[in-house]
Amino acid sequence: MKILFFFAFTIFMNTCTQAQSIDIAGDWAGNSYFLGTQVFTRYDIQQQGNSISGFITTKNEPDSAKIRFEGTIKGDRIMLKGTEFVYKVGSGCLSKADLTYSNHNGFTTLNGRWKGTIDLNTCPPGVSGRVELFRPAVSSPNAETMIVTTDSIATDDFEGTELVKALSERKYYALVIAVEDYEDEGIQDLDNPIQDATRLTEVLHTYYTFNKEYTFVLKNPNRTKIIEAFDNLAAMVEERDNLLVFFAGHGIWDERLQQGFWLPGNAKISSKAQWISNSTIRDYISGIRSKHTLLITDACFGGSIFKERAVYNNSKAILEMYRLPSRKAMTSGALKTVPDKSVFIQYLNKNLRTNTRPLLSAEQLFQTFKIAVINNSPNGQVPQYGPIGQAGDEGGDFIFLKKGAN
Repeated sequence: MKILFFFAFTIFMNTCTQAQSIDIAGDWAGNSYFLGTQVFTRYDIQQQGNSISGFITTKNEPDSAKIRFEGTIKGDRIMLKGTEFVYKVGSGCLSKADLTYSNHNGFTTLNGRWKGTIDLNTCPPGVSGRVELFRPAVSSPNAETMIVTTDSIATDDFEGTELVKALSERKYYALVIAVEDYEDEGIQDLDNPIQDATRLTEVLHTYYTFNKEYTFVLKNPNRTKIIEAFDNLAAMVEERDNLLVFFAGHGIWDERLQQGFWLPGNAKISSKAQWISNSTIRDYISGIRSKHTLLITDACFGGSIFKERAVYNNSKAILEMYRLPSRKAMTSGALKTVPDKSVFIQYLNKNLRTNTRPLLSAEQLFQTFKIAVINNSPNGQVPQYGPIGQAGDEGGDFIFLKKGAN
């Protein structure tokens, strides 16, 4: 009798649980994250009561994979694990995921974490990352179409909506410097800096909340013009504002002084009198009272601006990154030469243009195109991103605000 009772009780509980189970069958699209890298992720879920199975597709050029999974639903929690690869190109591993289902005003999400475990041989234990999935607004096999809704802000996302509101009321300044024609015959002229700078400016004005009134473009400036521009910004920029500084041109490294320099249009290779040292740039960036300053350099030896040359990874939420002041730099390479035809600026502009997130941190932007630059540059240049040492960085990050986000 006890066995029969237990059996009947078990059937009753399972029947009740299944009757109340959430419906997650169908396509989900979004992103998963590995060491700060954003990976497009799509789930195709089949559901039978509390049991689920299906396929996970991931894509982060040049890597991609399709993984078969199985799992269970318990309340609003979904627990699953990868069982085998259908295919794998490049890196990838089988892992477990613990996700939570949420439905607010028809906006449904699956959020949680994936992690490696001992019983799955391909992901080391302790390795983990976030997973953010949404039901697509339209059903389409096209990944770019499906991902659109993953980048909108949910109606109940208080931090996201408040941050968009706050940023829309603050000024975004930009100082864009491009030098390609040098007075000194000993310095080789370049072909592309002005064109690259012009395209970057157009992207900032078209897709982000950079106003032309607060954008200052210097083409082939001498040292005085650059210093005056920094002086003007120091007088204009307030603590609530954000500043982006871009430099494309020749850079040079002095081994004896252990110092990097920008070369303005009137620089002479035989004299440092008109060169601008990284320490001077650092002092101005430290002195300008912005909330966040992002320096982007597409020049030889641009990586010498960093206190540390290792890539800086930060997994804090965007709101937390915004709260803390930042002084960050993004460079096309470390301590080596970079080509005149810039792969770095090509992918920087492309990823700014195609981004669909209303809020995009500089670190997220960098991670979207770093690998593409390494794989497609003729000399294997490795772009760098990190804090500028002794310039007032407190661990925050520059946040790009997409036009129309508010």
